[in-house]
Amino acid sequence: MRYIDIERFRVEPEWQLRADTALNGLREEIRSACAEAQARGEDVIAAKREAISRGLAAVGRQGIWREVKGALGEISWEKCWYSESKNPGSDKNVDHFRPKGSVEEDREHDGYWWLAFDWRNFRYSSQWCNQKRNDRVNGTRGGKGDRFPLRPGSSRARHEGERLDEEEPMLLDPSDPEDWKLLCFRIDGHPTPSRPMGTIEYERALVSIEVYHLHCKPLVDDRREVASRVRRVVEQLEQFRRDISEHGMRRLYKRELQELYRLVDKSAEYSSAALCYARGEVYKLEQGEQIKRAWLEEVLNSNP
Repeated sequence: MRYIDIERFRVEPEWQLRADTALNGLREEIRSACAEAQARGEDVIAAKREAISRGLAAVGRQGIWREVKGALGEISWEKCWYSESKNPGSDKNVDHFRPKGSVEEDREHDGYWWLAFDWRNFRYSSQWCNQKRNDRVNGTRGGKGDRFPLRPGSSRARHEGERLDEEEPMLLDPSDPEDWKLLCFRIDGHPTPSRPMGTIEYERALVSIEVYHLHCKPLVDDRREVASRVRRVVEQLEQFRRDISEHGMRRLYKRELQELYRLVDKSAEYSSAALCYARGEVYKLEQGEQIKRAWLEEVLNSNP
């Protein structure tokens, strides 16, 4: 996961008009369904939920958020916002960060239906992260679905107009400039919290790893390959630095330096993992002692 500046996303006025029209229509359908149920002495809550479900599934409405999938992908270089995987063999989804129709952790919640057409609630997601899957062979399960856990004791917005900023989500949000830093990765490709155990930041990362299915085998395998590439590049850089005064060695050094910068660049697949691995290479074990590669630290700090 890397920070995605969602404000870079721009929608056409025509799209925004369709989104506003769809939301206004849904509001009216909910209001009418509740009024009719009350007049007939029927279950108003059930009528409201039925209206929300039917309204979100109405012909043409799901297409509204799907229309902007390509534009959402463009601001992340076609990478899933949660996993940084391009996953070319699978379609991407427009995930609603706050679920639009129901909330798994709160069965009495009607879903954040009023955000169904709000682009600020959209996240570009691979199917591994967005759709629920149970991989019995590899012993993992995850996928966001309708999950949106909050910190214990946090208030949850239940109706349109209530303040969302009072919620304390447990899920890491790629559009938050601080959240992506709470994840790190082991050399074997497995994701892990970057903060100490017992902190809320640790717990949020742990929950997000499971919900977004960041520990599924395809992602772990890909990151392990990235770790190998980073290590090979760092070892080559160290070797070429020894004779960097020679023109040929300096040329080889610059070639490998360019490759390292490509691996950690925000546009690169799994760049967050690559950056984590590169930072981990700053210290190496030599004859039982940890030796600092000060030159590598300087390289990473001056990353263009």
